[in-house]
Amino acid sequence: MEYAWYWLDDSGQWIQYGEEHPDHCSATVTSADLEKEFLADRKGIVFFRAGSQKYELNFEDMVQTNLIYETQRKVVRLPKFLSSQGGQYRSQNMTLSCPVCPPQWDQSALPDIGFKLVQLSYASLEYGKIKRLFEKTMKDYCIHQLQRIQNPTLWQKEQMKKLNKSKWVDERLLFHGTSLSHVPAICEQNFDWRICGTHGTMYGKGSYFARDASYSHEYCSSHSGRYSMFVAHVLVGNFVQGNPEYLRPPPRASNSNRLYDSCVDDPTDPSIFVIFEKHQIYPAYILEYSSEAQCMIL
Repeated sequence: MEYAWYWLDDSGQWIQYGEEHPDHCSATVTSADLEKEFLADRKGIVFFRAGSQKYELNFEDMVQTNLIYETQRKVVRLPKFLSSQGGQYRSQNMTLSCPVCPPQWDQSALPDIGFKLVQLSYASLEYGKIKRLFEKTMKDYCIHQLQRIQNPTLWQKEQMKKLNKSKWVDERLLFHGTSLSHVPAICEQNFDWRICGTHGTMYGKGSYFARDASYSHEYCSSHSGRYSMFVAHVLVGNFVQGNPEYLRPPPRASNSNRLYDSCVDDPTDPSIFVIFEKHQIYPAYILEYSSEAQCMIL
């Protein structure tokens, strides 16, 4: 029996490896290449490129990981006699389990309205990814728990991608520190700079996100020695130097009818991003942590 390989994009469509697609760069590996590697080592890892991005595909976990931004996509191996029945199967049957939400979400914790928090296992890939990002700048702190925010209503990223008309949009996992009292409202309604941006508007009047957890930590309030910080999926898109007067990003130099997508502290090496539109943000995780000294006491 022959098999074909697919990955799941954010709009819930399964894309076959090696096939041309109007919204995605073609991978340097084909479905046939992956099948050959899989048969040689069913627990192996394959490295490849798509456009300017580098990826690894883990056969054991059936997950594709962007090596630059560490975003992950679900992968499936399907008998060719099923995929040959056409797009009807791929666009309907294969997406029934997760028509809108990310593939790693707990299907038993999907509310019709609002959000649910799902505690992640220390041993999971998701937990390890966030832990590595956090510890890059927070080595003297330890994580107590990491919760995934499952809010289907807020999981909307198609709008910006359609407007962008490019094959790839710059998405990053970024940190956001805020008062504990704002956490439920953010989980429910997303970030609102009128509340979250009360600490400053140096690069524009929007919601601020940081590459480094140490920066966001400065805006976190302690509760009995513990802190809570958001980790968000942020579509930063095409960014430009920020300005405290900006209520929205300025027009692009190449097209005055189009605005930049976000503002930053330094366009050559950005560590702070200012986002003005909610549909570019998804509050993905709540990270609870404390200093190492506090961890030892507990």
